[in-house]
Amino acid sequence: MGLEDFLYRIGESVYSAGAKVRAFLFPTPGERPPDFSLMKRLTKKPLTVHEFLSLRLQVAFLLYLFANLAMLLLRLNPIWIAVFGGLYFLYIRYTLAKNWSFFIDPEPYRAFYYGISAVTLAAFLGYTLVRRVATSVYYYYGYLLVVFAAVMAFRWYFKQRYGRDYTYGIVEEVKGDLVRVFVHDDIAANVKPGHYWVDAVEDLAVGRVVKLLVEDRKLRGAVPIRILEVYLGQSSHISTEPKEETE
Repeated sequence: MGLEDFLYRIGESVYSAGAKVRAFLFPTPGERPPDFSLMKRLTKKPLTVHEFLSLRLQVAFLLYLFANLAMLLLRLNPIWIAVFGGLYFLYIRYTLAKNWSFFIDPEPYRAFYYGISAVTLAAFLGYTLVRRVATSVYYYYGYLLVVFAAVMAFRWYFKQRYGRDYTYGIVEEVKGDLVRVFVHDDIAANVKPGHYWVDAVEDLAVGRVVKLLVEDRKLRGAVPIRILEVYLGQSSHISTEPKEETE
């Protein structure tokens, strides 16, 4: 290999790496969903793109928590916690922005993960400060109360701003007086994805989108309990957010 070819390959590699960094720092909505081959092998469930993206955000947040706990146990410099928090925030931002069009109602997901990530980062950085100045165990008790209050305040704000007592589902089976609907992951209604049985109403047909009343159950999330409306002619393959109300 000649010197000219060697330098050309170096320049090509640097340009390619720079393009990837720019795409990560300044993401634009993609036209195709990401590859979920690893998650598909781990979950072994027929989840939709929306559910896989939500699961990716949840896993990333859990890994972020464990990494911060490890850094606290190792007593690393708080700068590392701040740097790691910044990288994690960029990853969340990239995932949301790049796949914006594949989320169902993406705004609540952005608000939730930005908010809870900021609270988490502040909590871990604050703990490193408390550990330096604490002269008794009561400092830690007081700080835990402050963190708990911050989490509860964010939870209240999120429910007031984005929370709702309804969600949308897709009719998959009508059986007598009961109907089985599939509900996507819905962070605004606090509903987990899955199949739910509710009482049947008129004008139901497989594939139609329905609006469902949800009931909040402490520590278990909300569950659909009743059909509020049926949307006739709504395609379940596009979105569970109805665009035209016909009944």
